[in-house]
Amino acid sequence: MPGLHLEVSQLAVTGAGGRVLVRADRLSVAPGEAIGIRGPSGAGKSTLLFALAGLQPSTSGSINWGGVELLLMGEGERARFRRDHVGLVFQDFLLFEELTATGNAALAAAFCSRREAQPVRARAAALLERLGIGTGPRNVMSFSGGERQRVALARALANDPAIILADEPTASLDRETADRMIDDLLDLVRHAGKTLIAVSHDPHLLMRMDRRVDVIDGRLREGEAVA
Repeated sequence: MPGLHLEVSQLAVTGAGGRVLVRADRLSVAPGEAIGIRGPSGAGKSTLLFALAGLQPSTSGSINWGGVELLLMGEGERARFRRDHVGLVFQDFLLFEELTATGNAALAAAFCSRREAQPVRARAAALLERLGIGTGPRNVMSFSGGERQRVALARALANDPAIILADEPTASLDRETADRMIDDLLDLVRHAGKTLIAVSHDPHLLMRMDRRVDVIDGRLREGEAVA
């Protein structure tokens, strides 16, 4: 599935007492583009990512994905939009502990028709293999942090999403695995025209992005383009 163009304008996410957590006057991301979001801890990077996924309450302004205005949708509509178009990689994994790696990675198949489910399961198995995770009977409760991160990545990509939103996707990974994962993500973006937005402190990942956007005290500032 090719990526979707993102246009953000006058975005504001507020917290308790009306305090503005993140403000973005404008952000534009083209299909096939990889954007790195960087900044100090607590600056609002993850809040921005969750807002772009329609998961952040008290959000105003405009978040437009391919002509679809996310903030005009109800919760059910946003959930369907995420299911159909968005692959999310969370920093704390959010895996089902009682399921195997395959069960977690192919979770989207449970919400598909029988015809659509088979390609999801096949992609999940192929991604797990590429990321060095077996498809055996062991559940993820016994997995290391790095193994969990790779399962979470496979789950995010198994449904062939147009949009990939990743929160610290290389956290908990050794350098070799992290670099291989970055290669996989960018291969999808370049060859399938996906839209990738990744929050990260990893300079190896950030230097591979097309552009970097800084979040400083909740404000977005366009960083330099990457040669």
